[in-house]
Amino acid sequence: MTISEDTIKNAVVRYQREYDRYLKLSARVAEICRFEIVEGNAIRAQVTFRAKSPKSLEGKLRRFAASGKKDVPDVQSVFDQVRDLAAVRIAAYEQKHEDHVVQLVCKRFVDFGGAAPPSERKDKNSADSNNFYRATHIEAFLPEADLIGTYANVSDVPCEVQVCSMMAHVWNEIEHDLGYKPITGSLSEQEYNLLKSLGLAVRQGDQTISTLFTETERRQLALGGVFTDVYDFVARVRGWFPNIDFGRNAGPLYEALQPVRLVSPESIRKLIDIPEPMTEAAQNVLDEFAAKLAAQGGARFTLDRNSSDLLLVLLLPKVANYIVSSSGDAVSDGVGRLRWFAARFQALSKVESGGVN
Repeated sequence: MTISEDTIKNAVVRYQREYDRYLKLSARVAEICRFEIVEGNAIRAQVTFRAKSPKSLEGKLRRFAASGKKDVPDVQSVFDQVRDLAAVRIAAYEQKHEDHVVQLVCKRFVDFGGAAPPSERKDKNSADSNNFYRATHIEAFLPEADLIGTYANVSDVPCEVQVCSMMAHVWNEIEHDLGYKPITGSLSEQEYNLLKSLGLAVRQGDQTISTLFTETERRQLALGGVFTDVYDFVARVRGWFPNIDFGRNAGPLYEALQPVRLVSPESIRKLIDIPEPMTEAAQNVLDEFAAKLAAQGGARFTLDRNSSDLLLVLLLPKVANYIVSSSGDAVSDGVGRLRWFAARFQALSKVESGGVN
């Protein structure tokens, strides 16, 4: 037998004792993904999380025993081999954002040794025309800086992060429930055919959603007045910075500009005396500011030349004081980052003007 009854029972008992760790970890990873990765970079996506229930783990282990395909000799082997006890799913509205999300996840989290975690892209349709499963899997651990307070006891616990499109998520879930663990026998030929039809519809749906949002951005560009949301902000300002991933870091910038009343392209443009396109000029300003920060040493954050940081550095001479002093202590980590840059800009300006010895 590949896994004994005692091993199954003892593994489930251990997991019941440790369940709260996995639930706590998955919730924290989801929180980071939602606020720092999705909202922080103006990516339309849904973030969900779960810790596998003890009953679900028991069912998985019994399938191991029935199939005979896995050798699980003891309880520790269960936890070594079942790596998705804590899991987070990021379902991007547009398929084109999947790779970007994966890059951001791998940059934010670490593997067990503290390095960037590897990612595994699974697109089963390339090998099986009837299988439309598509997602990227990342085994993520919290970095050391996050292992404080209540999270100090999850340093050895992995969280599986799955990244896929919203449409792929629909097919993945339905196929998983019907095909992976059927409780009423094998699927019929008609069920297989309907799953394939759904898979084809899902692939077409990805294209339709992408076209829909392209048309939405075209409409937003023609609008006047204030921004309706961060996606409108990105759509109507990114044209000033061609070939730049303006959505990167755009969430906190949009949030920080609200108290300053920079709520429309017109209000922002009045403060920037640079002709369009602004990319090259803004990158020069950013590089100069970054060099000054580096010369001071101990920089807490770094500027990104391929992001909305280009707009930030152009606005700092006009709005740094307002960003630093804007009311409200409960700000996101991203806005805290912008406030840090604004405070450093203030300090450097005082030194250069002779205000500080």
